[in-house]
Amino acid sequence: MDRASRPLRLFRRTVLASALAAPLIRPSRAQGRVRVAVVGGGWGGLSAARHVRKAIDGAEVTLIEPNRAFFSCPLSIHYIVGERRAESLTFPFDGLIRDGVRHVAERAQMIDRTARVVVTQTQRVAYDFLVLSPGIEYMEEAIPGFAEAQGAIPVGFRAFEQHAVRRALEAHPGGDIVLSVPPVPYRCPIAPYERAALIAQWMDRRGMPGKVILLDLNPEIPIGGPTIQAAFAELYPTRLEHHQGVKIIRVDAQTKRIETNKGVLTYGTASLIPPMRAGSIVRTAGLGDRWAAVTFPNFLSAADDRIYVIGDAVGSTLPKSGHLAYEAGIHVADHIADRVAGRTGPDGDGLPSAICFAFFTLDEAMGVKIDARWNDLTRDIERRAEIDPRINRNAAQAAREWSEAIWAELVG
Repeated sequence: MDRASRPLRLFRRTVLASALAAPLIRPSRAQGRVRVAVVGGGWGGLSAARHVRKAIDGAEVTLIEPNRAFFSCPLSIHYIVGERRAESLTFPFDGLIRDGVRHVAERAQMIDRTARVVVTQTQRVAYDFLVLSPGIEYMEEAIPGFAEAQGAIPVGFRAFEQHAVRRALEAHPGGDIVLSVPPVPYRCPIAPYERAALIAQWMDRRGMPGKVILLDLNPEIPIGGPTIQAAFAELYPTRLEHHQGVKIIRVDAQTKRIETNKGVLTYGTASLIPPMRAGSIVRTAGLGDRWAAVTFPNFLSAADDRIYVIGDAVGSTLPKSGHLAYEAGIHVADHIADRVAGRTGPDGDGLPSAICFAFFTLDEAMGVKIDARWNDLTRDIERRAEIDPRINRNAAQAAREWSEAIWAELVG
């Protein structure tokens, strides 16, 4: 029996049902001219903006996001290796605007928490409730030489940065391609391993000499390790080298040398991922240090009960995934609607779920689903993971169907 016909533990219909069940806001809608500002136009921010409009009649919702379109990081590796067009991952905010969300195409520069105002380059956006979904930024200082090498060593783990990674791959001069995995926590725990696999296949399909060398600072793969290691060994035994416990000491883009705690290597092309932290607005607003401090199960800022923080900027044991940010947007929209309507019942213990997929060939993938709940007694998050034991074609099809469904829900 081949991989494609082996039964899945992560059934496609289960994943899609979970993906689309969350948007069902309770029928009793709140009403009022409440002002909700949303910072960040990614998975979490778009979800929050759309679902606040659905949950509260007459809500004034303002999305503050400098880009005029959404670009999906999930599935973007297919664009990087030349198998998708950028347009298939890019969605303008037109549908959201038609639904009544005002878009301020500027960057949020600061939050005046006392006045309840978000300051942009030209505007002061007042709010009654603020949803922050600023995503991540790179801790460039953690890798000496990285900041100076930005143009030559693209990262590609934020929207629209994938263009630079694709250009670097297309211009690959030969030799080894060096990739890296940052220390946990980081955005999308299985994505660096997916990238290594599909770039290895990209080299195979072109008969290129050289290897993909994956430098992994973590002592073990954060999730799905047995499935990922089996895929590497079976598919790319001589093409892909995965080295764990490797710390990058310095990078020199001029000489194409990377110094590590286990030696020095040279490369033809490199795409390194520095450690991550929340977007800077979290720190400048006094909402956390490296990550935003929130209270569960409702994602309220620990410092300000008028501010919610969702998505990858949150400091917790929840995985940093697009789907979790999407469900968190619905979660906080529902909570804001409750507050506006004066519904003050118990919050419950439900937390958003995370659904992730990683491709290891263009046609085979693995799926991961993590359910979570808040234990108020222990003040801790309890997680339960469901992971495909083998890569398979059904998971690849589920990934495509899941992404199309979520994109349509996010941007209309």
